[in-house]
Amino acid sequence: MGNLDLHGNNYVLLDGTKAPSVTTIIGQNLGWNKNVLINWAKRQTMIGKDADRVLQDAADTGTLTHLLIENHQRGLDTDTKDFTRSQTEKAMIAFSGYLKWVEKTQFKALANEVVIVDEEQRIAGTIDCIDKMGDDLVVIDWKTSRWLYKEHKIQISKYVDMYERKQPKAQVKYGMVLRFEKEECKFHQHKIQRDKIDAGIKIFDTLLELHNLKSSV
Repeated sequence: MGNLDLHGNNYVLLDGTKAPSVTTIIGQNLGWNKNVLINWAKRQTMIGKDADRVLQDAADTGTLTHLLIENHQRGLDTDTKDFTRSQTEKAMIAFSGYLKWVEKTQFKALANEVVIVDEEQRIAGTIDCIDKMGDDLVVIDWKTSRWLYKEHKIQISKYVDMYERKQPKAQVKYGMVLRFEKEECKFHQHKIQRDKIDAGIKIFDTLLELHNLKSSV
């Protein structure tokens, strides 16, 4: 397994090959929400909106929210000039939900934006945050999505697996998907317990096998 090396958005294996991300493997091979997404896109078109633009706007808002959280943990200011006014306003609302959550929890960030390049499975991913909740070691993923999806559970499960394989002495108590709303200051805390994590790892590894088999067809 490779080192904890930060490659930005480019995950590079030791042989120079670009490794697919955990989210890419899930997105390209699962498809459980495909029909939901298609129907949503049709509704957007019917009301005169560009579905791709709506998705990109939501993604950019989520990116800014991540930056605000990351920089807050590092004691840095965030430059929002590359984002629209609407994206900035929504991200600030989501960020206020994060601050509200921090006030109500025994939260201690140990590391954020932890990139793991896995040489054995030839994949990579970025863990949003590794922290202590009381005495418990927890792996966290920040989300600005409206709902919690099974894909989120699979993603956080594989992050726990990758981290524990990299750090064998680490014992993660549970995973957490923390969602922030973009319209009002609210947070939703979803704990992913070990039985769900084990199931999520099995699902991901099956998806990875399918992904690797595509090249043989």
